[in-house]
Amino acid sequence: MTLPLRPISHCQLTLAAGHRHRRILLVSLLLILASVVSRGEDSFFQASARSVHLGEVIYFLLPDRFNDGDLSNNNGRSASADPNESGYDPANPDFFHGGDLLGVIAKLDYLRHLGATSIWMSPFFRNRAVQQYENGVPPKAGYHGYWILDFTDVDPHFGSKEDLQRLIADSRTRGIGMIFDVVVNHTADVIQPKNGIHTYQYKFSKPYLDANGKPFDDRDYINGAEFPQLDANISFPVPPMFLSDQDRKIKVPDWLNDPTVYHNRGEASTGGESAQYGDIAGLDDLFTEQPRVVRGMIDIYTNWIKEFNVSGFRLDTVKHVNNEFWQSFIPAIQEAAQRFGRKDFFIFGEVYDYDPAFLSEFAHRVGMPSVLDFGFQRAVRGFASGADAPAKLAEFFTKDAYYTTPTANAYGLVTFLGNHDLGRIGYFLSNDASSASDDELLARDMLAHAVLFFTRGIPAIYYGDEQGFTGRGGDVAAREDMFGSKVPEYAQEKRIGGGDGSAQAFNEDHPLFRAIREMISVRKQNPTLQRGIQIVQYADGKPGIFAVSRIDRENREEMLVIFNNSSEMNKANIKVYSSAGNWERVFASGGKGISFGPGPNNQLTVELAPWSTLVLRNPQPIEVGMEQPGELRLEANRNSEIDGRWEVKAEASSDKVMAVSFGVRVKGETSYKFLGTSDSPPYRVLPTWDEVPNAAGLEFKAVARDLFGRELKAEFDWQRRVSKRIGP
Repeated sequence: MTLPLRPISHCQLTLAAGHRHRRILLVSLLLILASVVSRGEDSFFQASARSVHLGEVIYFLLPDRFNDGDLSNNNGRSASADPNESGYDPANPDFFHGGDLLGVIAKLDYLRHLGATSIWMSPFFRNRAVQQYENGVPPKAGYHGYWILDFTDVDPHFGSKEDLQRLIADSRTRGIGMIFDVVVNHTADVIQPKNGIHTYQYKFSKPYLDANGKPFDDRDYINGAEFPQLDANISFPVPPMFLSDQDRKIKVPDWLNDPTVYHNRGEASTGGESAQYGDIAGLDDLFTEQPRVVRGMIDIYTNWIKEFNVSGFRLDTVKHVNNEFWQSFIPAIQEAAQRFGRKDFFIFGEVYDYDPAFLSEFAHRVGMPSVLDFGFQRAVRGFASGADAPAKLAEFFTKDAYYTTPTANAYGLVTFLGNHDLGRIGYFLSNDASSASDDELLARDMLAHAVLFFTRGIPAIYYGDEQGFTGRGGDVAAREDMFGSKVPEYAQEKRIGGGDGSAQAFNEDHPLFRAIREMISVRKQNPTLQRGIQIVQYADGKPGIFAVSRIDRENREEMLVIFNNSSEMNKANIKVYSSAGNWERVFASGGKGISFGPGPNNQLTVELAPWSTLVLRNPQPIEVGMEQPGELRLEANRNSEIDGRWEVKAEASSDKVMAVSFGVRVKGETSYKFLGTSDSPPYRVLPTWDEVPNAAGLEFKAVARDLFGRELKAEFDWQRRVSKRIGP
């Protein structure tokens, strides 16, 4: 069944079952329909926020697996040739393979030709070269960079600080910035449990003890100067110990060698308390509730900003660290970046979760400027493989409202198709469309990248995807070598679009490289595809057509992006805001089987070949027309079943392009608190309970503005209902 999706009606939020929040009773007292008001009259309208980073194209790589530019550092300057000491074994997928910073420098022109504007590297700080395990588990090396021993220096497998300075300088001359991968949750696995207990010990049964043996709850003192003194021998349910005297002083800075700055509660389980207090894969989990840990990490990363012309930070394992840490760390890093002249410093976090309601918590409660959009990855995977109908992708985009705050929204999320933990888009497509031919897989891969580059968000490419890498799963199975591999499973993998795993993979004539380069070029040449309002216009209920308008509010330019995820030719009549007769082709993924032209009722009739993409632009601005803006309806509800959020939503009677600003005030006050602006239907914001005044009576207001400055306003009174007790 075909579902044309403009205008989109009120979206029914999915209510999550099982929440144990206290029940909040709702009441709606007054709904006022809005009429047209003059621009600026009693208006608190603000344009929808736009990140300054929307023009970025991020390229994510692991230095060890990208390119080997210096053979002399392959063993990490170790005096031993034994891989179990040096960590270097290019035939072992779990060991260092030789890639380094000089290797990245050697391929900067390759990245420039692709169109990357930023390089995000996995951590390059000095790691524990080899981690030994018990019970016959084979050792592994810290090639990925997340097992840090020294937070102040470059790992010798990757080069030196001088190499890093040169990499950043040479990248800058090519218009490419450098994003560091920041780890604060843990260090390398050095501390061991003295009592031999690895199972997580919960605080309710094994509370922390201060140095005098008195139980306390760390959350009562979080980030406070009065945080209790700890004693390594008595304060922890899993007393810490070191296996050698060398391990006692192995970390840098030295404060990291104090065992009391770690949680020391055992191994993290699947969730709950242990997700923030437990060791992940044995890694020493920092006690980030302590102010000395907060100060220490701020100092470490401030020094990197001071010393190097870095463009931004990607924050690792965000959900495994308490919110209060981030509330201190992020502003301090932003201030340091400003102080040292790092203009437009970009911070985004890794919250490994697919639910927009959960991901967006870190925008609302932490002030995280951006997060990696795991929900987008899952939605595009289902769409590009043909497993999901376009209507499901449309449903996903309706949840963008979760991210709207006064200063940020879903446009600033970092979108991606795969990574070093999940696996590659080529792997997902090969599995989800297991019967597909080589040509179909290539077309579907291009389709996935088209969604990445032409819909909202800041796109990030995982290294090797532009060369058709597939891998065999997540983690180490998705960390192949770009410079020719000696690992049998890497060398033998079948790549989408062709390629030899045992040879270098920097082929600029690869069909995926060429397609991605063209898409990036189209995106760069059309700011509307970077910053433009995104409105879903059409979505089939079975594999077929999905279409969005991208609209530049300032110059009223409309672009239309149409995708076909079906194995068949598909045709659709798509409503547009511009004249139906002036459209020009900007991009088409295939020359055959794609057509467009004026259709009925100011619609465009488009026809797309299987697994193809079409991007159109109308050079004529959207015209004002004779239709009036109409009316605006406003409603606000506080509901305990929506993760402690309000839902404030407005519905316009007109289908004109609008943006709606929302505000709230305590009944009787004069000023409204701005809650954010929504610029695509369904118009709504979902602030947390803490972001709305806690009062018995509230007044909500919405001001909508169309492309021509005409405004509508609506108001809504909310009153907490008082429960009456029945019976004795």
